Amino acid sequence: MTLFRTSARGMADSGLTSRRGSALSAGPVPGLAARLARLSLIAVGLLAGCAQQATWDGIYRADRGGGARICLVAPVSPQDGQTVVEQMQVSDEGGWCGINAARGGVAFDSYLLVTRPSHGTVFAHHVGITTRIDYTPDAGYVGNDAFALRMIPGNAVIQGSVAVSQ
Repeated sequence: MTLFRTSARGMADSGLTSRRGSALSAGPVPGLAARLARLSLIAVGLLAGCAQQATWDGIYRADRGGGARICLVAPVSPQDGQTVVEQMQVSDEGGWCGINAARGGVAFDSYLLVTRPSHGTVFAHHVGITTRIDYTPDAGYVGNDAFALRMIPGNAVIQGSVAVSQ
């Protein structure tokens, strides 16, 4: 889109004066107001599309996949220094089951693994506005397992008591 017309008369149609002998100065540009109005409408339309992103929950698609077929666990929000035992039921095909943990409505900064599980792995990371503690049982394992993490800040301890079934 051009804002100036060109013609055989040169700059006369654009509303600009020559640089020779004087500084460039702008005069009225035919149709400029209409063009700016159209650009404003386009900008409003684009920004309206951005408003939908304000409702994004902060969870990436990659964090939604790979979960166990069966995963029964409740979210936790332990107080500073408190120990919470969280019951977890998970299936044995090797997918993760996650505990959503938060402190004052936001994710913890970090964690320390206090007790390592005997028949699986534990991985804690930020997902959205919470810390998700993922337990993944060893493929084919059926039985009980346990783990514990100390959450930072606050020194709350989250103990997972896991029942792995087929």
